[in-house]
Amino acid sequence: MKFEEAMNKLNTIIDKLENKNTELDEGIELYQEGLKLTKICLSSLEEAKGKITLIKKEFGELTEKPFGEEN
Repeated sequence: MKFEEAMNKLNTIIDKLENKNTELDEGIELYQEGLKLTKICLSSLEEAKGKITLIKKEFGELTEKPFGEEN
């Protein structure tokens, strides 16, 4: 599953969980599915970070900076 698809499904689950009309059993199932999707998203992000690190090494940039940091 692609990152974007997992995020979209996760956002849908969040909307359902925030709905006060969601029954307990459904809420628990949604929560479990949300945890699985979260793992997929985190794994995708870690993979992307690894690819970016490799690209930086290829081009001789070995400095690691937090995302969005200037310079």
